[in-house]
Amino acid sequence: MLITRCPRCATAFRVSKEQIAAREGNVRCGRCGALFDAHATLRKQADNPQRAADALPQPDRPVLEETPAPVPEADQSAPVAAPPAEVPAEDPAPGANPARMPWAARANEEPESDFDQSIAPERTRRTGRLALALLVVLLLAQLAFHYRGEIALLAPESKPHIKALCEMLGCELPLPRRAELMSIESSDLRADTANPEVMVLSASLRNRAAFPQALPALELTLTDLQDRPLARRVLLAQQYLGKAARIEEGFAANSELQLKVFIDAASLGAAGYRLYLFFP
Repeated sequence: MLITRCPRCATAFRVSKEQIAAREGNVRCGRCGALFDAHATLRKQADNPQRAADALPQPDRPVLEETPAPVPEADQSAPVAAPPAEVPAEDPAPGANPARMPWAARANEEPESDFDQSIAPERTRRTGRLALALLVVLLLAQLAFHYRGEIALLAPESKPHIKALCEMLGCELPLPRRAELMSIESSDLRADTANPEVMVLSASLRNRAAFPQALPALELTLTDLQDRPLARRVLLAQQYLGKAARIEEGFAANSELQLKVFIDAASLGAAGYRLYLFFP
């Protein structure tokens, strides 16, 4: 009779050569169910059982009492699978030292922690509410900055504060730009009587809005007899009003603006023109 020992639970078994030969030495422990190679710890049974037990390799934990012999695998035709790399954790054997338990058994133990898990959800919700409130404040600040001109127009009492804030931030307080509330009341393009090589553009602009607006840009297009464009020029407020004009004051509410621009374009032989206003 032979004796082998389970390397997992340290239980010793009496086995026969026929049991070992049935699966080429691969047997399953009758106590913990572990699959192991019986040849690794195989010893002959001596006359004195205690001496035979002493002859076996001593594991890290105490030897348990003997149990029925290990059971060979039932399927004789299928190849023997190698022992799994990670053995499911089992309860330690009676009298075993937990400090010397296999690492696979200790891996599933719950770590000790003083952290109260019930605090985590409330702390997460509080952080989420704070982040949401911060995002809302930032969005409102961006909207207020973008529409600062409209806010100053709708709430005139806030205009000095917005203007002071813009001076701190290095920005300007823009005037409204409603091109649909502006119109060209009249316009004329003809050669200058004093200098026939120069053409004079005269126009009258009107702001129909009940509030001041930014001064628009003008686009002048010279055309031939077939109304095909010969030249196009964009005139900004500083160009058609002159450098002395106070552009920042804008176009006064319910008012008209007269302008005159001299253009050196007589050599093109223009037969007509088109003029319209816009905001760039």
